[in-house]
Amino acid sequence: MIEFIVFVLALSLFLYALLAGADFGAGVLEILPLGMSREKKSRIIGKAMGPVWEANHIWLILALVIVFNAFPKLYVFFSDWYHFPIGAFALGIIIRGASFTFLHYDPIQDNSQKFYRWLFGLSSIWCTFWIGVMVGSLMLGAFTPEDSGFSKYFAHWLNPMSFLMGVFFTLLSMLNATLFLSAEFSQREWRKLGRAIVYVLLPVGALIHLFFWIASPERWKLFFLNPVSLILIFVSALLIGIQLTYLRTGSTVRTRLLAGLQVAMIMGAGFLPLYPAVVIFRNGEVLDFFNIAAGRATLQGLVIALLVGSFLIFPSYIFLMKIFKGDKKDPPDSGDH
Repeated sequence: MIEFIVFVLALSLFLYALLAGADFGAGVLEILPLGMSREKKSRIIGKAMGPVWEANHIWLILALVIVFNAFPKLYVFFSDWYHFPIGAFALGIIIRGASFTFLHYDPIQDNSQKFYRWLFGLSSIWCTFWIGVMVGSLMLGAFTPEDSGFSKYFAHWLNPMSFLMGVFFTLLSMLNATLFLSAEFSQREWRKLGRAIVYVLLPVGALIHLFFWIASPERWKLFFLNPVSLILIFVSALLIGIQLTYLRTGSTVRTRLLAGLQVAMIMGAGFLPLYPAVVIFRNGEVLDFFNIAAGRATLQGLVIALLVGSFLIFPSYIFLMKIFKGDKKDPPDSGDH
């Protein structure tokens, strides 16, 4: 029963990392010069990412509901130790949603649209950065149950490794966005940008390894000398080479499938070495899914709700994708001559 709940939680987090990550990455691309008019770029991004940003919050809400009901101690841990990063992330989502609304639906189109576009792009960077910071801090595990004050709320994530992980997740989100866009519209600009992002991802990943090893050699060994992690990291590295090949040849559908597979490999490398633990404190104390689970009656009710909800959510999501995915031709640009 707990295994099924953990599987659905992992699936929801994976879908949020992939789809919301691509959504955030598309927001970053909004403010980058890509060799095409601003209006055409916005229409292409809107066409490709429409069903993604319409539905990605489902997966985040689902993950929150599962953690709150099935693993309340884990919910308390994140709400307490990660109060500031989660608050910063939530603020970014609010600003991002508001700027997107004014950017696309403001009846008065004037110079303020430039401000909203930049606000949308910068808040997208802000959100992805804080997601990466929290992941990096969890991997580093520089906290104990006795922490209080500054140590409890700030010290465990104020370090180079966590910040580099924030940069890494931002770049990964941008890469996923370019793969989604190249799968929809065979634009040379998207493929070229995707290759450039891959070349930046590699040294950032190497720096993460270096700073992680310097900060905590024991934790580094736990994640990166674990046989399962080694296999997943090796497969992920192979996928980068395959993606570069497909980006050069202009292959479309395969790039999106590879994007999902690569996110799964990266998440698996960070999750499976700890399982069934989800948080390991510096003093060795562990929060795992079995010793922090709610009562049996609560878990049974949640399993029933997840099974029923799956028959509603997944068909609806597929239907949503089909509605949005009509003509895949590049939208015409009235500004092109």
